Amino acid sequence: MRENERELIEKAKEGDSQAFDELFLSQQKYLFNLMYQLCGDIAKADDLTQEAFILAYKKLLDFRCESSFRTWLSRIALNLFRKECRAKFKNGHYEGIEEIQIPSDGDCPERTVYKSELQWCIVHMLSHLPKKYRIILVLRDLHNISYREIADIMKWNVGQVRINLYRARRLFKKELIKGACKAFADNYLCICQGILEL
Repeated sequence: MRENERELIEKAKEGDSQAFDELFLSQQKYLFNLMYQLCGDIAKADDLTQEAFILAYKKLLDFRCESSFRTWLSRIALNLFRKECRAKFKNGHYEGIEEIQIPSDGDCPERTVYKSELQWCIVHMLSHLPKKYRIILVLRDLHNISYREIADIMKWNVGQVRINLYRARRLFKKELIKGACKAFADNYLCICQGILEL
């Protein structure tokens, strides 16, 4: 954890709302993107982001700084996302999803194109992938979060992260090969083969 972040957390724990605002601003875009990539709905992602920050504010005194603020906040947000999924499943309600944007990789336009296609495929196949695999693919392959940080977020060890990421990628590849995105390929330049080689 960066020293500046630790100082902000300590100040926020003492009731300094400006310090918490700085923490909020430093993580708001990341958390919104994470939620949007998982749920595919701007309004729902915004709601989940706000709920996560409200909950983080309420539980800040319990935060022991054993991980980064981002990791702790991601864990809170993912728990809210899981709760939302359970509620939808229980009510038999599943909303449609839309194509979403990802940040550029700067110097590597080919990687950006591959990531964009991968992201579209993940969003397209949300109903085909178990939730834990969807989450780990978004964290690792779209946000490039380290194995250690994913382990902290998911409360797994690094070995479990590697195993579940392997299984998620294998299942994802199986779904692509099975033809889950063929319906879109007629009117879209599908580069799934490049994805399978990542």
